[in-house]
Amino acid sequence: MNYFAKPAVAIAFGAFFLCAETCLHAEDVLQFASRPLDLPVYDWSAGGFLLVAGTLSFREWSTVRRQYQAVAWGFMLSLLVGASFSMLSEWLAPPNESEWLSEGWFLVIVVTMAIIALCGLTSTLRVRESR
Repeated sequence: MNYFAKPAVAIAFGAFFLCAETCLHAEDVLQFASRPLDLPVYDWSAGGFLLVAGTLSFREWSTVRRQYQAVAWGFMLSLLVGASFSMLSEWLAPPNESEWLSEGWFLVIVVTMAIIALCGLTSTLRVRESR
């Protein structure tokens, strides 16, 4: 089995993504009552779905459970590709000096995460034998 198809990778990536998005939008979470639409609901959904799908696949590595994990990786990949294009446009804009992390480094992080999600999706789809 390929490394990225392992359920532990999906669980770790989903948990990291949930934590990262919560920390990135901590100000929006604290101001939930005044701006509920600014919360990263799609990101939390993708991270939670990948976390649950990885947990289900970890318990039983069957074709159905593997399909859930592949769909979760696809959902995560779609969000990260969209974020990459958004970050690319921000990177091409004039720099914002008030941020603690430059747009270029943030773009590198998002593209790296998209590559990991692509590896997770393709390796989960290619796995044939049981654990």
